[in-house]
Amino acid sequence: MMTQPFKEKKVVTRADTRNPTEATIICRPYASSGAICASDGIMRNFSSGGAYIETSHNFKTKTILILRVVRYPSMSSSITDLERPRSICLAQVKWRQVLAEENAIRYGIGLKYLD
Repeated sequence: MMTQPFKEKKVVTRADTRNPTEATIICRPYASSGAICASDGIMRNFSSGGAYIETSHNFKTKTILILRVVRYPSMSSSITDLERPRSICLAQVKWRQVLAEENAIRYGIGLKYLD
């Protein structure tokens, strides 16, 4: 009986530290015309270079989004602005994945901030 060779898990080195959060967000494509599809969601983590969000809309990779934080989770008043996610910004969808949920289809989306 032949055995399959062991596959090593790829380790991803991040340039920026991820900060966990549970911020409520609204995002929509940055477009000059046409039907605009806004979607609510949750920002799960962020860094100085981008964020990870979960939403019910399947935005395509390379889509530029306007991302706005609607509600921050409870945070200590001693936290600086640099330790909070951006309240409004433009970001590009770098990757996405389908998240398995019992009663709904949701998507995990990796974003890169556009400065």
